[in-house]
Formats: sequence, structure tokens, C-alpha cells
Amino acid sequence: MKIGEAIKISKRMGLPETEALILLSYLSGNSKEYLLSHLEEECNEKFFLFVKKRLSGYPLHYIIKKKHFFKGEFYVEEGVFIPRFETEGLVELAIDIIKRRKIGTIAEIGVGSGAVSVSILCETNVRALGTDVSEKAIKVTRLNASNFGVESRIDLRKGRFLEPFRSEYKNIELIISNPPYVRQGAILPEDVTFEPPEALFGGEDGLYFYKEFFKLYDTSGKIVLMEIGDDQGEYFRKQNITVLKDYSGKDRYILVE
Repeated sequence: MKIGEAIKISKRMGLPETEALILLSYLSGNSKEYLLSHLEEECNEKFFLFVKKRLSGYPLHYIIKKKHFFKGEFYVEEGVFIPRFETEGLVELAIDIIKRRKIGTIAEIGVGSGAVSVSILCETNVRALGTDVSEKAIKVTRLNASNFGVESRIDLRKGRFLEPFRSEYKNIELIISNPPYVRQGAILPEDVTFEPPEALFGGEDGLYFYKEFFKLYDTSGKIVLMEIGDDQGEYFRKQNITVLKDYSGKDRYILVE
């Protein structure tokens, strides 16, 4: 079957053309622009297997094993949280703080794919510490750090919060996190339900992580920068914590200095 016909059929099945082109690009190794100018070439025989998998709700980025984030392509796989566009703002804020305050050591809680820490390492000269409760997340972060050439500047350990770095806590200057903040029982898009629940759900009110963190750690003399749900800003304002907005004007980050 020709590429052009395959795209038409997949559209009739309910797959957006943009996603069809992404799958075809992944299978062929050719750019989307190349495919659109070579619609008469033969389609990869695995294409419709991938189409059916995607239409079942399975995340596109788990199929193609990558996700663009900030300035690069990050490897992702099932069992690891897929980085979102909103979190790029967290990276930009962190880079600005690091450069202005001349910070040397940062720590990320819940590294996931490593997209946040690795992006920061690529733009600054900091040393990073990273934790996650998932062994797979540690493995994928290590792989992405290697792919971007920053593996020598990141120390990754499995564990909750910053417990694996208790002995080094005093040296940490900036703590960053995009923690689980979805309310338990919230209805999510089908593809999101394939992602690890420990990276999504933050208890009955979605605030478990933040409450526990600020109970466990004395943040005096440190900067804390975290992503929050867009409906959680008022809770933090009541705690006299600075709330920052994302590009769409929604409450998205908290900053403690």
C-alpha cells in the first residue's frame, strides 16, 4: 500500500494526519516533509499495527519512544512519565534562578525521564542530584543524561523525596520538582491512564507531596521551585507561598526563597 492511501485510511479510522505522519516517520526514518512529497512510496507494513495500538488509547510517545521537550528529544518508554510542555516553564525559571543566583548544586525530586534536570544541565554548569521511587525512571534518566553528554554531572538514586541525599542536603541550593498533583479519582484522558500512577496522583486533594515535603525538610536558605495543578494556586497563596503563572496565564509553579 502507498503512503498516501495509508494516511487516508488511518484518518478514516480516526487517527489525526499529524499522528499518522509521526508514526510513518518513526517507522521509515524519514522526515514528515519527505513523506508528504513521496506519497507514492510503499508504506511500512507495521504502520497499521501502530495505528490500532494508538487508537486503543496507548500514548503516541510510548510507541515512538521519544518526546520533544525544551530543546531536545528525550527517550521515553512505558512506565515513565511523559514530559509536558507546561514543565518547560519550570526549566526556564530554574535556569534563570541558577544564573542570577550563581547556584552550583540542584536537586530534583521525581526525575521521570530526566527531561527537567538534563535540560538544565545542558544550559548551565550546575551539579545535579536526582531521585525517583521508580527504578525504571532512574534508568531512563541515566540514558538521557548519557545521550546529552551530561552524565558526569548528575547523581541519581532511588528513593522518596530527598532521603537518598540526606547527608548532602546542606549542600543543595535549589530544589525542583514536577510532583504528582492530580486528585485521586480524577477522570483523565485515556492515554494518560497508561502512565505510572505514582507520577500522577497526589492523594485526595492532590496536595500530598507538597504537604509531606514541607513537613520533612527545613528549606531555610534554599530555593524551592515546583510545578502545581492549575487549580491549586489559592492553597499555596494561603500558605504565603509565591505562585507563578504559565504562558497561558494559569497558576502553574510555586517559588519559595
